[in-house]
Amino acid sequence: MSQFKGFAELRTPYDLLLKLQHDMTRMSNDSSDEYAAFDFFVTAEHLVDWLHPNSRVDREALRDSDPLLKITSHLANGAKHFAATSLHHKSVASVERDGYADDYFADDYVEEPIVITLSQQEAIALGCSQIDAITLAYRVLAYWQSKIPGAG
Repeated sequence: MSQFKGFAELRTPYDLLLKLQHDMTRMSNDSSDEYAAFDFFVTAEHLVDWLHPNSRVDREALRDSDPLLKITSHLANGAKHFAATSLHHKSVASVERDGYADDYFADDYVEEPIVITLSQQEAIALGCSQIDAITLAYRVLAYWQSKIPGAG
């Protein structure tokens, strides 16, 4: 039995970038969609793995090279494992949906976005102590669009 490569039609870093764009569209349609945000940040985190599948050293160096990638790694691992317990995850203080009480309903009710509170170091690097998930996702997507061959 041969080992499969990729996941169905997702076989290259460029394919994963297209998935990231799809997830971004889902987030744009509903900034409070936790499922779309989860999918986006987990996909973005794994682009590093797909670019450097055989070199842990290269993966770690890439993740450490940019605050966006550090934050993405912390978010993705925290989401996947319910807590990012590895000592290198120091970028995110909290992730919350900044909204109304669960029992509040009105005609003009608008669900508030997911808000990420950054560590002091990442807050300095990004120029803000908090950032909503959609704004962060746009920045992460732009980063990957500039790095993945064929995306330009």
